Amino acid sequence: MKSKNTFGIQFVLRLPKNKKDEMATVYARITVNGRRTEISLKSKVSINNWDEVKGRAKGKRQEIVKLNSHMEQVRSLIFDCYHQLVQQNKTVTIEAVKSVYLGEDIEETMTLLKLVEYHKQVAVSKLAPGTMKNYYTTETYIQKFIKQKYGKKDIPLDELNYRFILDFENFLNDYKPKDHHKPINNNGGDETYGTFAEDGQFGCYDGLAG
Repeated sequence: MKSKNTFGIQFVLRLPKNKKDEMATVYARITVNGRRTEISLKSKVSINNWDEVKGRAKGKRQEIVKLNSHMEQVRSLIFDCYHQLVQQNKTVTIEAVKSVYLGEDIEETMTLLKLVEYHKQVAVSKLAPGTMKNYYTTETYIQKFIKQKYGKKDIPLDELNYRFILDFENFLNDYKPKDHHKPINNNGGDETYGTFAEDGQFGCYDGLAG
């Protein structure tokens, strides 16, 4: 089953620290796969003129109409940034969407298979061929798991969590090869899972154990 990105935009107010100040700054809140970030529109509106349910200013005064029009333009631009990333087959994250909108260079997102490849290159000169075989096998099973579970070719490290680890372990136990290879036995599954855990360096990446 193919996994799709969840994406949303809503407009919110940042309330002033001074409670006597009735003017609040409008922010565009971008949500991608449960993670969110905010971008200031550098526009203010009276708290009394804001509709929290609709996420827009209320009223017919010229400045209100102008603000609502500006927000819709921002919404359209952010959606365009999101679709640009999708069409270019790039990893869609809140950081990437925000960077495209702000015209900044997109930092390369570290993914699980990129990490496996890096670790494999480092280990190839240090480990025996038999041990390296475990790395190649692990890489193959990770690719199969990600494609089956998420409908993707790879997955960002910041999307990994404990559920991912459990699902991958269950995948190894249940996987039945369609070719001539034998199913993974307990020892093989432990070796593959152990190599994956070593590659992941779970304690070193934010969100991996959460």
